[in-house]
Amino acid sequence: MYGARVDASGPALVNSWLTRIGADFERLDDRNWTVRVPSAKREIVAVAISVGERTVALRAFFMRGPDRDAEGVYRRILMKNLETRMWRFAIDDAGDLWLVADAETSVLGADGLDGMLGLLSTYVDETWESVIRMGFDVPDGLRVSGPPPPGA
Repeated sequence: MYGARVDASGPALVNSWLTRIGADFERLDDRNWTVRVPSAKREIVAVAISVGERTVALRAFFMRGPDRDAEGVYRRILMKNLETRMWRFAIDDAGDLWLVADAETSVLGADGLDGMLGLLSTYVDETWESVIRMGFDVPDGLRVSGPPPPGA
């Protein structure tokens, strides 16, 4: 049968999957996207998705490096890594905290990508407030979940 060839490359698959799951995304170039994932605690978590030859790499900023008790914060997120599936916490050279994940495009599929993004939201919601309060001077009674207060 002759006709248009379906592109089954990694980038085409990821673009198709993001569309299929109804993700709020922007395609940056042939192999990179930004996806906005809803979160009860952070409102939106931006995820960078990069597609290689056989893998999809995801990276989401969690928070800047802590102002205080950095050892306690890093210990908390390292311990959280024992409970997480697919995603893991990481720090960069500046001490900022990230969530990162990798998957093979051949086994991921739209449902797998949707599940990974859902897990990200869950992990952020489970850890955000406790890590913020541990790593920064947050006054008692100040809400640190949900959207920022007006004027912030």
